[in-house]
Amino acid sequence: MSFFADRRVVITGASSGIGLSLAKRVALAGADVVLIARRTAQLEEAKSAVEKLGGKGRVELVSLDISKESEVNAAMGRVLQGGKVDVLVNNAGVVMPGRFIELPMAEFHSMMDINYFGTVHMCRALVPHMIENGGGRICNVSSLAGVIGIYGYSAYAASKFAICGFSQALRAELFPHGIAVSVCMPPDTDTPQLAFENQFKPAETKAIAGTVKPLAPDDVALAIARGIAHGTFEIFADFGSRAATRAHGIVPGIVRWFCDSAQRKAQS
Repeated sequence: MSFFADRRVVITGASSGIGLSLAKRVALAGADVVLIARRTAQLEEAKSAVEKLGGKGRVELVSLDISKESEVNAAMGRVLQGGKVDVLVNNAGVVMPGRFIELPMAEFHSMMDINYFGTVHMCRALVPHMIENGGGRICNVSSLAGVIGIYGYSAYAASKFAICGFSQALRAELFPHGIAVSVCMPPDTDTPQLAFENQFKPAETKAIAGTVKPLAPDDVALAIARGIAHGTFEIFADFGSRAATRAHGIVPGIVRWFCDSAQRKAQS
């Protein structure tokens, strides 16, 4: 964690879940943190939780809808007036599971606008600054569903697959400028977002997810922090996610067979 001492870290989706856990970790390590989320009341609670840890760095709040490019540019302009940004973590995201033929088109747009374009907007606002300052770190939080598309995630998986592809290309363009890009692909994580999502998952989606216990947000945050510090491109929070990703790359047919079998069992 010593990597984060005296660095300024911008985190989106920082009012709860993985984002808040990460903010606590890096703040305790001595970083200044900029917490970004849409709801001001939750941001204030998050700030209080981070400050109670006793880290020496500052905690700043930015209430922002990252899907709006003009808002992002204006807000990040103000953030940069307060000093340089060393690390950007694009963690904000939304999910609404549902069958393709039943899911409203608005949900497809919402997930792409927030999950994917929100990530792009933040990068476009801060990458020129990082290049000018000679380097930085960027971590984009995708999902295991950004590697393996399953039943009920036609909209969500598309937005998270987009983040993985974007991150691959961005890594290639930015490493000559001293900027390390990472992409994290966590499985189900015990966050308020998961609790919301579980209300709407089709039975087939629940069957594929199985009875695996969701990860704790702090476990994912620790993996992200370590990955950023080491400049790791692909960040996995547990062995299962790494194994599933590798298996899908080597023997995708077997992974599809496993998912299809669980799906058929639920349907029967």
